[in-house]
Amino acid sequence: MSEDAKQSKRDIRRVVTLTSLSSDLVVNLNKQVLVGIPGTSLTNNDSRYVDIKRVSSGRNMPNIESIIALKPDFVIGADGFHSRILLKLKKLGIQTLALKMDRLEALYDADQILNRYLPSASKQDRKLKNICPTPTHSISHSPNNKNRVLILAGNSPMLSPTENSWAGSLLSHNSFTNATKHLSGKSPFNGYITMSNERLMSINADKIIIIKPSDESPSLRKSLHKYFPGIDKEDIIAMDYYGLINPGSLDSIARACTLLQKF
Repeated sequence: MSEDAKQSKRDIRRVVTLTSLSSDLVVNLNKQVLVGIPGTSLTNNDSRYVDIKRVSSGRNMPNIESIIALKPDFVIGADGFHSRILLKLKKLGIQTLALKMDRLEALYDADQILNRYLPSASKQDRKLKNICPTPTHSISHSPNNKNRVLILAGNSPMLSPTENSWAGSLLSHNSFTNATKHLSGKSPFNGYITMSNERLMSINADKIIIIKPSDESPSLRKSLHKYFPGIDKEDIIAMDYYGLINPGSLDSIARACTLLQKF
């Protein structure tokens, strides 16, 4: 480690995180430095964060005044989504870090990066390696298994992940073929394409994952049989947004991987 890196590590004593996953990574490394977190359903229901200030609510943008008031020397956000806020903080002399979580390997990389910045006596790399273990046998190697999966997120618009997404990465890691892996198209979100009725008719899928709360609409499940008449009821499941679409937390990632490996 360089002298500059060592100095930065000693100087970082007040950290604000802007995502629930970065909060999870930091609190595992050194809870004492964490002074601000996002107010999400994951952090608000986690006893580890009871006395820590919230700088945002739900999926709203963090409040920059609330962040500055905490006098942080290090702010961690999501690449792209928090870029403007991080740039403003950087101009004020606050050290920032943008993490891009578009694949499973990025989680391991983020842990290594944070270990270089934060004073810590914790090593969570072993936990991370076991969070989504590689299947003991490859599903794709068995001709009797149905391994082509279509993920449908949202209703208006309905979206599916490409290969450049966290969800696409989890499917690949668990030996599934992403039915929309190589498709191109426009979408409000990077790594996703909008699914029209015409596009659904062109998709070849063996299994379908609907992201909650979309599955709460019985009409959606019923309508899918029109496009995929050969798919059985047990080949359509619902999964949480956190874990599969948005990494969310280490626990939500582990739950998503467990469900995928049972699917």
